[in-house]
Amino acid sequence: MSSSVWISPKEAAELLEVSERTVQRSLQDPDQRAREWGGEGEGWRFKPLSTRGAYQLRRSAVERKAGQPEK
Repeated sequence: MSSSVWISPKEAAELLEVSERTVQRSLQDPDQRAREWGGEGEGWRFKPLSTRGAYQLRRSAVERKAGQPEK
């Protein structure tokens, strides 16, 4: 697995053991995105010039979330 700072929603889903769709949904709604991932540049970023526009998540934010007990 890559050690890059930013990872795709697909990689995040694998770390979190949820579906990629679940991660994508958490990024679509601005309120939910802020609640789950923090501010832009902190826990997520949007790359509008990439193919189809793509969200990326900070690996450390995903790993922190993966370590939290489910609510």
